[in-house]
Amino acid sequence: MNEILSARQFSRTGHVVLSRLKDVLRPWVPYLPRYAPAPSWRRSFRILAHYGFSPATVFDIGVGFGTPMLYRAFPDAHYYLIDPTSEALVHMRRIVGQLDGEILNVALGDRDGEAALEIRSDIQGSTLFEEWGSRDVLRTERVPLRRFDRVIGDFRRPALCKIDVQGAEMMVLEGMTGRIGEIDAFIIETSMIATVRQGPEISDVIAFMKAHGFVVFDIVGMARRPLDGATAQLDMLFVAESSYLRADRRWAEDAAR
Repeated sequence: MNEILSARQFSRTGHVVLSRLKDVLRPWVPYLPRYAPAPSWRRSFRILAHYGFSPATVFDIGVGFGTPMLYRAFPDAHYYLIDPTSEALVHMRRIVGQLDGEILNVALGDRDGEAALEIRSDIQGSTLFEEWGSRDVLRTERVPLRRFDRVIGDFRRPALCKIDVQGAEMMVLEGMTGRIGEIDAFIIETSMIATVRQGPEISDVIAFMKAHGFVVFDIVGMARRPLDGATAQLDMLFVAESSYLRADRRWAEDAAR
């Protein structure tokens, strides 16, 4: 009995010491790159994997040069690569040579028709909107615009959808309303400070997703603007409010008793 009590006391003492050590070290954690709790695509995907989430279908909306973090994390998924530029088409063809996927060389939006797209030297920055400040525009061209819920057929679940379309995120989401409930997780680039005129900001995206039953699950990435170092963009991971990924509400593992 004394040995059992000693073991329990030792365990409790260990937890107290560990807790105090964490309190001492906590102010220094942000300065340790390997352990800093900064946003990370890899870390977020590890959390999804921990709960057994592995998408059968991935929508990469706004491909640009590609999204290698997605491809590495989910190499067995079926991909829909969606981007309207001819520059991105070259990269999409290369990607489907390596992954199971298909290409849609169109812009997604809230209606079917056409739209004027400013194509930048950095194709990741190509946008349907006018940007604040100077910009390097290669050309402006008319591109086909399609609603997601009309152009996408049946797909296997679970499904993950990444949206990074330089200010047109709300347009894409509004064009998904007939199918949004079929998506299990979203990664959406949001703006703290919109850099395009009439572009949505983070509160607009969060409110829209909440109205459609989705809430923020994690922050996958972030970017600060060169102008002043202010946080300008956050890549937000959304899941359904009722998702099993949110079922465990504990802060930490239960302590040994």
